[in-house]
Amino acid sequence: MMTANDTYFDRLGAALRAGGMPEAEVTTTVADLTAYVTDGAAPDGDGADPAEEFGAPEEFAARLTGSAPVEEPSGGAETWKWTTDVYNDRRLLNQYGDQGWEVERLDRLGRYVCRRDSSAALRWEYRRELANNAQQRAARTAELAPDAWEPCGHWAFYMYFKRPKAASTGPAAELDALAPVPGERVIFGKRLGRMLLILGLSLLALAVLFVCGYGNFVAEHPWVLAVMAAAGLAGGLAGWRGVKQDVAKNLTD
Repeated sequence: MMTANDTYFDRLGAALRAGGMPEAEVTTTVADLTAYVTDGAAPDGDGADPAEEFGAPEEFAARLTGSAPVEEPSGGAETWKWTTDVYNDRRLLNQYGDQGWEVERLDRLGRYVCRRDSSAALRWEYRRELANNAQQRAARTAELAPDAWEPCGHWAFYMYFKRPKAASTGPAAELDALAPVPGERVIFGKRLGRMLLILGLSLLALAVLFVCGYGNFVAEHPWVLAVMAAAGLAGGLAGWRGVKQDVAKNLTD
């Protein structure tokens, strides 16, 4: 006999497919969420209600697949789009969240798309989590949902959650006065600045070598170019892995 939970997860699976999630990820995600609900079963043997845990299946699927519609800002709403590095993101998100900025999503360039309703602004708080795929994003969403955290975007191997600060501070989350819309669009810290400086100097040194005739040597010895390409690829992968480890360690500037 089909239960209410079976019906919920059937609808969730259909909505995930409609949102573009691959079938293998749909199967894994639904199985993980089903197990999550079962693990939280009450002593009388009745499982937890997934609708209470995650909300309506279609809305939950839209959040997991990033296909949730973006509400058009009201006449009194301000918008702002900006970006920063992973060493400063949480500090700045919470700083601007205290000014009433709500992150609606991350765009394809990893920029935070924010809005603030000047007529009813609230303080927001944010957190960042590691998630390598849709399955892990679904698991983290389910784990944090009971504390009112909801996903507001993901990019690469990390994702962001938001919640009104009223969830932790009560009436203090209300804003009486609004700070001006920040003028910054790109905010990078010292750590990323040093990385970019090293990269720039390396490229400059390579350019100088070619100008001084090293290009002719490479043309005569193709294996040198292959070694340089391999070294560049290895360096890029090492840099990617290093940033991911920094994110896991929650390093900041």
